[in-house]
Amino acid sequence: MMAIPEELDVLVVGAGPAGSSAARAAALGGARVLVVEKRRQVGLPVQCAEFVPWQLGQRVPIPQRCIAQPIQFMRTVLPDGSLVDKAAAGYVLDRALWDKHLAVLACQAGAELRTGWAAAEHDGRQVLLRHAGREARVVARVIIGADGPHSTVAGWLGQAQAEFVYGVEVEVVLPTPRSYTEIYFHSFYRGGYGWLFPKGETANVGVAVNLRLGGQARPALEHLLDHLGLSRGAVVGSLGGAAPVGGPVAALHSGNTLLAGDAAGLTHPITGGGIAPAVLSGQMAGEAAARAIAGAGEAALEGYALDWAEAMGAAQRQAVSNRRYLDGHWSDDPSVLSTVLRETWIAFPAYGRRKPNSEDTRG
Repeated sequence: MMAIPEELDVLVVGAGPAGSSAARAAALGGARVLVVEKRRQVGLPVQCAEFVPWQLGQRVPIPQRCIAQPIQFMRTVLPDGSLVDKAAAGYVLDRALWDKHLAVLACQAGAELRTGWAAAEHDGRQVLLRHAGREARVVARVIIGADGPHSTVAGWLGQAQAEFVYGVEVEVVLPTPRSYTEIYFHSFYRGGYGWLFPKGETANVGVAVNLRLGGQARPALEHLLDHLGLSRGAVVGSLGGAAPVGGPVAALHSGNTLLAGDAAGLTHPITGGGIAPAVLSGQMAGEAAARAIAGAGEAALEGYALDWAEAMGAAQRQAVSNRRYLDGHWSDDPSVLSTVLRETWIAFPAYGRRKPNSEDTRG
């Protein structure tokens, strides 16, 4: 006999920053919330360069224990050798601790968390969950997909993404401390860039590239390490992953399902930064779900996409336009590429002034 499905108000798939933020907001709004995370431990493995802007602290408390190093500015080094410093206050996080902190907040608000469980199949409001050979079914009035760039939930909705940059990163012991983030552009880092984000005695050093433009992440990382004079013998950890850069998926809302964070394509298309938009969209999705459960129904879910568009739509359209212009004008000539970057990278005044055109807004 088939077991009777468990009934709940909100099912959140994924316990990263978007999922835990959504779960907390929905639970605080009075909903009965279950969060499932396919990994056995929240926050690991880390797949992130770990920098967040200071403004994120206005949305959710950032405990001191989760901060590896405060940052005041960003240095960008262009292929022609020129550099620019720009104020960019924020924090390099201990991402594993940060993700756990957000999950704790969700549980303290009343959400239930189950690790090691994956959302496997979907039939309307009913979802099949799997864990180590076991199966369970839940019926949820609202589903929030916050399960990363290769989202299972987005796939259910036909909203899978196709535009990514792929990165590799190492954590390496620094010979001398750094006090700011460093960004490196080179024609070899095709469609992407390299970075050094300091964490006290160590730093995250990585490169992200666009494979469609011929980028090769591992050789690019070796190139950056050589350029920085950092020893492979001082590497204490490594990771890799993908970041969506095509902008929001076509529909953040479909039926009783919402998408948030990387699953919704909300990562910044130029920088690849995803933590802040994940927290913001997760909170908004959770609040919309709670309103829907409280009686506002599907109108509340539809409002989530509208609210996101009002809050972040213009900024994301600009970033998508700049991303496509950058990819379309990538050059092996250091001077030409530097000129393009002065139009499209966030450190330069022209970033928000370049007007989109038909060439760089094509999907």
